Amino acid sequence: MKKIFLTALLCVSFALTQAQNADFPLMFSQYGMNGTANYLGKAGAIGALGGDIMSANYNPAGLGLYRTSELTLSMGLDYNSTKSISGDVTAKDSYPAFNYGNLGLVLAFNVPKKSDWKVIQLSFGLNRLMNFNNRIKASRKNLNRSYIDANYVNFFDRDMDGVLDAPYEITGDDYNVMKEEDFFRSGVIGVESDYSLTSDFFNGSFDQIIGLRESGYLNEFTMSLSGNFKNMLYLGATIGVPFGSYTSKYLFSESVTNASVSGLKYNYNTEQNLSVTGLNLKLGAIIKPVSFFRIGGAIHTPTFYSVDDDFYQEVSYTRTSGGWFNPITYRMQSPWRFIGSGAFVLGSSKSKVSGTLSFDYEYADYSSMSFDLENNIDAENSLNTDLENSFTGANTIRVGAEIKLERLYLRAGYANYGSPFKNTDLHGGDWNYVTFGVGYKGNSCFFDLAYVYGKQKSYYYPYSEYELDNNNIGHYYLTSSTEVNRSKNLIQATIGFRF
Repeated sequence: MKKIFLTALLCVSFALTQAQNADFPLMFSQYGMNGTANYLGKAGAIGALGGDIMSANYNPAGLGLYRTSELTLSMGLDYNSTKSISGDVTAKDSYPAFNYGNLGLVLAFNVPKKSDWKVIQLSFGLNRLMNFNNRIKASRKNLNRSYIDANYVNFFDRDMDGVLDAPYEITGDDYNVMKEEDFFRSGVIGVESDYSLTSDFFNGSFDQIIGLRESGYLNEFTMSLSGNFKNMLYLGATIGVPFGSYTSKYLFSESVTNASVSGLKYNYNTEQNLSVTGLNLKLGAIIKPVSFFRIGGAIHTPTFYSVDDDFYQEVSYTRTSGGWFNPITYRMQSPWRFIGSGAFVLGSSKSKVSGTLSFDYEYADYSSMSFDLENNIDAENSLNTDLENSFTGANTIRVGAEIKLERLYLRAGYANYGSPFKNTDLHGGDWNYVTFGVGYKGNSCFFDLAYVYGKQKSYYYPYSEYELDNNNIGHYYLTSSTEVNRSKNLIQATIGFRF
């Protein structure tokens, strides 16, 4: 029964439930600022530099610069905070978390001197691409319409006359399905014998408290083959197997604050668990036309994901009603990704003082993301249309610099991850990062440390409101937004061994 309502409520943008929506492909298509401390210290601008296991995830040709084998491990502390602003009300939250960065192995094989190929590398990595840890708290006060009146009940009352629409004005299956829905079973909404709708939340002013708690990760296991041709051309290919999980807990409480009877409150809670596994291919090249300059380029195929999706909801008022929906499985596809890079290299590995200046440009068209739902072509078309209408191509810029003072390395970088939304005024969404790093390299081991500060401003819309236009045709409109300011502080350490 509930599965019928899940499909129906999706059609009216039932935003409170985190059922299949256009954000899911986006979450598993974007890369965060994570990885080795060397990579982070340069803000990820290693596309033309290489020499880091994270090259497997961006430009695998960078692995071709390895001349010796290497084992690395990265981890750190991630501290995130959010500030949500709804009108005159501000809510804050913060939370620390352990951060896994990467575990990588590069095996370098020298080629006989007669060959133009100098070194061949076989690499394996388990790298963290994204952390989904996030918390949002928002408070909305003195609203003149409740969520029940502005959104939910209009699924059953399109003409807003307070009476159930057909086909619900019957005593058959449709009416019974409606009566089994959690908002009705919990007593938030009632139905009289004449099919009129009743609720303590139709009239008055209302306060809402909203909490969103997200957790999870996206890792990628990589298998890479790369090579060095005449110390001028470096080629690489990576087979990527991303896998991860995502959990979203949504907490919503609404109370009556100004009516004949005040102090009434109901709670609506949901939990959604996603588990994904995917497959992709990355190809890259780096050219060194002169000793002090390198040019790099990479192309990533879409990642083809299989998704297992579990969803739970619960409504509590005069009684509690809820439960888990039947789990579903579907497929998603991320966009193609294109990366162009350049790097100036001053000095050599034998120089006491040397340095690099590097930059990456990355483009991905997020409107090309897609869902593939078996046996539900209508929902698939609706979701894919939402993806095409909501998202656009996004640009990412990364710039990094490094100074080498004998065995000591000093690093700094800046990155801008452009918003994937078509309407950035409505959604925001771009990330800006400033990074710093330091490293020490011995004969057979090295240690790197990096600090990352990132910030983002976005806008959160709890749900859409239903209104009739001048022709008495109903439409859903976005509610007033909650401004969400997020900041990220990451301290990451990497230890590595060469052999």
